[in-house]
Amino acid sequence: MVNTSGSVCPFDDLVQELGAVVSRTLSTLGCNADLTELPIEIPPRPEFGDIAVVAARLMRACRGVVKSPRELAIKLGNALKGVEGVGKVEVKGIYVNIFIDREWYGRRLLEHLKKSGDSYGVIRDLEGARFVIDYVSLNPVHPLHIGSGRNAALGEFVARALEARGAEVSRRYYVNDLGLQVAYMVYGYRAARKVRPPEGMKIDHYMGVVYAAAATSVELEQVRKQLEEARQEGGERYRELLRKADELVAAIAELRRKAPEAVDAIIEAVKKEDDPEAAVRKVLADLEFMRDEELAAIAREAVENVLVGVRETLERLGISMDAYDWESDLVKEGLVAEVLEKARRSPYYMIYRGVPALDVRKLAEDRELRKRLRIPEGLEIPPLILVRSDGTTLYTTKDIAYTLKKFRIFNADQVINVIAVEQTLPQAQVRLALYAIGHVREAENLIHYAYEMVTLPGGGMKGRRGRYVTVDQVLDTLEAHVRAELGETGREVDEEVVKAVARSAFKYMMLSVSPLKPLIFDYHKALDIRSNSAPYIMYTYARTRGIFRNLGRDEPEWEKAEPKNLEDELWRLVYLLGKAPLDMSKALRELRPEDLITAINEIANLFNSWYSKEPIIREPDKHYREFKIAITWAVSKVLENAMDVLGLDILEKI
Repeated sequence: MVNTSGSVCPFDDLVQELGAVVSRTLSTLGCNADLTELPIEIPPRPEFGDIAVVAARLMRACRGVVKSPRELAIKLGNALKGVEGVGKVEVKGIYVNIFIDREWYGRRLLEHLKKSGDSYGVIRDLEGARFVIDYVSLNPVHPLHIGSGRNAALGEFVARALEARGAEVSRRYYVNDLGLQVAYMVYGYRAARKVRPPEGMKIDHYMGVVYAAAATSVELEQVRKQLEEARQEGGERYRELLRKADELVAAIAELRRKAPEAVDAIIEAVKKEDDPEAAVRKVLADLEFMRDEELAAIAREAVENVLVGVRETLERLGISMDAYDWESDLVKEGLVAEVLEKARRSPYYMIYRGVPALDVRKLAEDRELRKRLRIPEGLEIPPLILVRSDGTTLYTTKDIAYTLKKFRIFNADQVINVIAVEQTLPQAQVRLALYAIGHVREAENLIHYAYEMVTLPGGGMKGRRGRYVTVDQVLDTLEAHVRAELGETGREVDEEVVKAVARSAFKYMMLSVSPLKPLIFDYHKALDIRSNSAPYIMYTYARTRGIFRNLGRDEPEWEKAEPKNLEDELWRLVYLLGKAPLDMSKALRELRPEDLITAINEIANLFNSWYSKEPIIREPDKHYREFKIAITWAVSKVLENAMDVLGLDILEKI
């Protein structure tokens, strides 16, 4: 890209100058010289140069003026030979391969490092912008499981990426305390309210058992009734129901081992009901319509129990929220009623299958609107039902109201929802619904940051049965491994270091794979000290800081540093450091943590390899020594700033 906001690094210096020369050359040839982007590539092999200008991509600007991409490449190659910072130019087919003047590049790197100081690597291009990030926001019926742990790591990265770019960010957790899952938990909690949680069981883990016991017991009663009806007929349906009943009985037995008194109390309550499912539905309606103050107090207590545990887990991850917004408050504040009233006045309002809905299908037929609202191609959009037949509103309806609240309460330019890819349709419906009721700005600036599922090897999860791997369990395992590894060194184990390395390993693993790809969490990879892990990056950073501790100072002596011997690994390291701000900026703009991780891993690999072969402090040439120290300082700052954005702990010593 041609950067218009001022130079940020030596690579940027060179690309801007190349872009200016290419524009002048095109103008001289009679081509359209209005370049907003210089078509460049990074050659795959060093013998092809350091930067390649792709002449073929400029042919549209030279239509009728230049005969072929090859001819244009030759003309551009001749023009670029005299550019400052260019050492050599070779034309290969449609490519103009440029070999950088390495000493020029090294000197420019020193200038940028000295000028930028601690902020080298970060481009603040969002000053004054305001964002709301809604993340984690797990239904408050069980502890954070490993899937919601990926949500937490990604959401925190998004928030930090925007803050690094200069934006103001509000981190918000949506407490869905009116849904059907909560109704099951409240039903179970009311039945077992006098029971004390088992000794040593974390409160959110206990509430997860309560929810699962209620949901499973109600379903078992339904299956038993169906079994009685099907007994006379026999056949496959009867056998299938029998298998289902056996599975549910086994699930309840598993839950009972965790909290026997609570599960027994819930089972007894369910058995007393003529229609257990209807009883849970009544809890759902009573909570939404606020018809029972005592029940509302029980529900608040139950949800707060879960949130106590969730906050503890988030604290273990080094994550804190600015606000917890309750779904029930949206109803109390009249926001849901406001949305329903606007929907009734909308030209897209309809009665669909006997209930109020918005016919967002019509809007979804507009290709240009789909593009503006980022509705995926091929995604079929049904009408959006607003209210159930019993009068309770759907989750999506309340989400429309919550979206308006998020924009209003923080005066946000954009709201980013970090939600699983399975929510693509509901999120698309929310954007279309906002547009349908007249909130165009909000519809266009509501972003769904989607992510795929995460599992442990061989592990599936089922929250309704209380079967999941919690973030607490994963952190406990990581901490045990780190503690054992540090203990093998013979030094006293610092528990704060153990926690820092474990949570960083967790977040790094969650961020290392594209959010849109499924992730299998691998403990061995997460803690691999040799490459591509948080401990590896943390150790590399600590190594750079150790050099400065040994020097007894925090910075290079800039005026003494002279770039020399820029060959092999050192040149590659200098080259990457010289473009690190652009690489980081691109990863942050596109919210791609995996790209940032790839970039710093390459820098860490090159530094460690070079460090193992070359003396730094003991370098006899004082000018070359200061250049080596400057490169070490640059590695330190780039890693530190990237680690901060990724949410990794920054430790001077490990």
